[in-house]
Amino acid sequence: MTTIFKRTPEQLSERRIDPWHYQPRFERQINKIKDNLGALTLEAVIDSKRGVASGATPLGANYLEKGRVKFYRTSEVEEMFLQAEEAVFINDEDDEKLKRSRLVDGDVLLTITGAKFGKSAVVSAKHLPANISQHSVRFKPDPKKVDAHFLVAYLNSKTGQVAIWKEAYGATRPAIDFPSVRSLAVPKVLPLAQRYIGDKVRQAEQLRTWAKSIQQKASETFPAYINDIQRNETKKYRAKELFTERLDSVFYHPDYIALEDKMRAKGCKRLGLITKQVKGAWNKNKADTFEYYEIGGLDIITGQVSSVPTPTTDAPSRAKTKVQQGDVLVSTVRPNRKNVGFIVDNVTQSEMVATSGFSVLRFSSLTLAAFYHAWLRTDDATTQLMRWNSGSAYPAIDDNVPLNIITPDFEKTFVDGWGQKLLNAQFAYVYAKRLTEAAKNLVESLIEGQLTEQQLIKAQQALEDGDNSLDQAILSKLSAEGYAIEGATPLFSDVDELYSLLEDAAQAEAEE
Repeated sequence: MTTIFKRTPEQLSERRIDPWHYQPRFERQINKIKDNLGALTLEAVIDSKRGVASGATPLGANYLEKGRVKFYRTSEVEEMFLQAEEAVFINDEDDEKLKRSRLVDGDVLLTITGAKFGKSAVVSAKHLPANISQHSVRFKPDPKKVDAHFLVAYLNSKTGQVAIWKEAYGATRPAIDFPSVRSLAVPKVLPLAQRYIGDKVRQAEQLRTWAKSIQQKASETFPAYINDIQRNETKKYRAKELFTERLDSVFYHPDYIALEDKMRAKGCKRLGLITKQVKGAWNKNKADTFEYYEIGGLDIITGQVSSVPTPTTDAPSRAKTKVQQGDVLVSTVRPNRKNVGFIVDNVTQSEMVATSGFSVLRFSSLTLAAFYHAWLRTDDATTQLMRWNSGSAYPAIDDNVPLNIITPDFEKTFVDGWGQKLLNAQFAYVYAKRLTEAAKNLVESLIEGQLTEQQLIKAQQALEDGDNSLDQAILSKLSAEGYAIEGATPLFSDVDELYSLLEDAAQAEAEE
């Protein structure tokens, strides 16, 4: 059935006559911006000299695993950030050919088609040199007119997404063209209020950068015995000892034997002596919904695994194991991808349940769990897990395999020290995500009239004077549902912990 929205000629855009663009739900939300704050177009707040430009993909798409020039696709845009670790590379010649799509510090990248349509992130110097694909556009916000991080918080908010989808076209594959990008509605917000919101995104980025740095330093500190063995290229080899459960030749490859011999010579021991495997069933009668942890919720970058609230009546048959905060979840499929998750948050109001696709390991403390979660993502651990692979095109292991691999006999002080640092990194990731949610909720609260610009300005001025009491008051009222929602779970149950992590991150940044 065709839907018709009546409009007078004066109400029609020169660019659009299709009904999608004039849906009442779109117009109601955009009108809230105009009525409560005033609205500008994106074109009015960006650097007119740089303009809006799309990217391009090199001919033949000869991506490199390593190189100087990063190439960002839509898949690298996540939670207002560019995932530099996931980017491929192009050669310098391609960079010269694609000057129009070259990014500069301070640009905003906006995806204009594809599965991640309408997502945006701020580009910083650490992401460069870099180019973008034809599925994204780049533009540079004018700092005199708009805070780039505030703009990204708005574009990723509910209303910002409405503004983007209002301008979309295409039935099966949504897209947005240059004129539509330039005409996107942007709220008119006073500079200090913008800065207050933008700082939340900048703080989130600071926490993420600090957390990544800790994980990187830890990985460089861990011994890498696999690098010390001489790789064997022969296709024929003999096994001195056979295991009754494994008669396949690959299991006895000299590289696996050499790694095991090297590690045992260094006093390594079974991981099963340090941890235990959990297989406890959950109580389906305890709640109407449960938190379900499955492989799709695992973030390869952070190593965290997030849950999805699921009705108990819709529980999948694979929802088997009751889990808790601090559990380490080792994927039994594709262990070569380092699919090892860590449950950081503690969900107390309902059952926490993991899929049977995880081998659940429980350690005696959170710091110990954080330490061995990081070690299980090393090449030494991954190689050992893959030795027990029972698949061909689709690698898989039994759930008891993680207990049988061997791990270095680390000194207690080493484990305690790095365990605490790695645990702090995990909490930093959690708070970074909450800060991005806070930034989006603050934008929505302004648009809905739940907060005023003056409240944010006063909080920002107080912060600049060293007083965080107003900031703390605002943050404590934020929840996933919005601002000052009765009965909602706060985004920040412990604001002091957030401030402590931010202080540590700032100190680490200053020392570098």
